[in-house]
Amino acid sequence: MKIDFRTKFFLTLIIGISTMEGSLARRYYYLGIFLALLPYLFALYDRKISLVSKGIFYTGLAFLGQNIMEKFPNSFWAMILNLYAGIVIKILPGVIMGYYTMTTTKMSDLVYSLQKIKFPNTIIIPISVMFRFFYSIKQDYKIIGEAMYMHDLTLKNFFKSPSRFIEYKFVPLLMITSQTADNVAISAMTRGMKVDGERSSISSAQLRSIDYIFLAFGIFIISLFIRIKLC
Repeated sequence: MKIDFRTKFFLTLIIGISTMEGSLARRYYYLGIFLALLPYLFALYDRKISLVSKGIFYTGLAFLGQNIMEKFPNSFWAMILNLYAGIVIKILPGVIMGYYTMTTTKMSDLVYSLQKIKFPNTIIIPISVMFRFFYSIKQDYKIIGEAMYMHDLTLKNFFKSPSRFIEYKFVPLLMITSQTADNVAISAMTRGMKVDGERSSISSAQLRSIDYIFLAFGIFIISLFIRIKLC
């Protein structure tokens, strides 16, 4: 089951807005739970075990914090726990869905899908360059960490020579960042990405029956949301 980027992006908006606003979950409790769990179901299907485990861990801490908060009302820590629980429970499902959407979508499919929904090239090109840039920086950061580990510059030895740790960590990263920005920009030019020109694509992304099912589900959620607001 391969879901198109357009479907995942639409569901990201639906889940993020509905869980953050909260009125849908208050009116339809089990539907609200299903919407909050839907990103984890997608991640489990694609075997994103680390993403699911982190989400469950932070959500579990939020519910635990709520239980502790009930025992210590009107205290400073109760306020902190309430703030943390509210942020995690209301915002985390949308964040998980957005992260899942970006990590399971190829860049060629993303660009092609945005072109199909008539996004202007002035938006598509910066998005494409930005995500290629962050992916390259992530790989470079990992390589720098491996090199530092070989020189025994780890977090447990940070306080022995903090200046050396910072120098070996951030100076190469800053130099690589500047070089990576130039390389990504050149890569976009060689791929034929122009603001005022058409661009061919090898992407085979298309809406399938499963996409139409989820799109219909998203439209159903929107109709319920509008109904709640009008009643």
